[in-house]
Amino acid sequence: MIAFVQKHHGEFANINTLTAYLGFREKGYEVRCFEWEEIDGLQISTDSPVSGGIPVVLSALAKLGVSAPELPSIPSILERFAGRKTWAATMQFARNTIEGGSPLFVKPVPKDRKLFVGTVLRSFRDTIPTAHVPADYPVICSDVVEFISEYRAFVLDREILDLRHYKGDFRAYPDISVVESAVASYIDSPAAYGIDFGVTSDGRTLLVETNEAYSLGCYGLAPILYSTLLEKRWNELTKQAS
Repeated sequence: MIAFVQKHHGEFANINTLTAYLGFREKGYEVRCFEWEEIDGLQISTDSPVSGGIPVVLSALAKLGVSAPELPSIPSILERFAGRKTWAATMQFARNTIEGGSPLFVKPVPKDRKLFVGTVLRSFRDTIPTAHVPADYPVICSDVVEFISEYRAFVLDREILDLRHYKGDFRAYPDISVVESAVASYIDSPAAYGIDFGVTSDGRTLLVETNEAYSLGCYGLAPILYSTLLEKRWNELTKQAS
């Protein structure tokens, strides 16, 4: 079995690809590393998972004729776990809202997560990091919630593999019963995915967002578990190409 892992100028692109490399090697895969510009020449198959940045994995899937679906940040079935209103809008709407004096959380749509970092906009100064974003660009907006801590749950076949801290005060631990209830409620979920929860300043555990497993931040997850998540989602997506 072969797994492909992205490198950048001969080095692992980030801790995620290094973790994938270690995990696939531990699982007995022949791991082949490649640079972004080499992807067109790779002999990719449905049995050869690819690990790398989102554009890299999407390009690899496209070589197999697979178009990955867009996973909603907050699926409609999980809205009750969010504890806040969330809606689709444009960057101009967000800017206008700030000018009207109302704070707003804004982030890119899932397919362009790297365009800018999701942030709370309270004044014109806060919009400066998004100055490159076109006015008509689609974004996700939500009411402002003060999270003091955020954790990611890694889910495989509707079972939680681990919960890893990635932001804020690690001592503010999520209510695991809320996490488990959300995972159980997500009946049409992918076979593997990440789902983030935050603890608010008033002690509530709320859903932050869901994340695709095909290119997912590992946040210290054990390599063999991380590579298994990547492998499971790759296999699920490439079934249509088999």
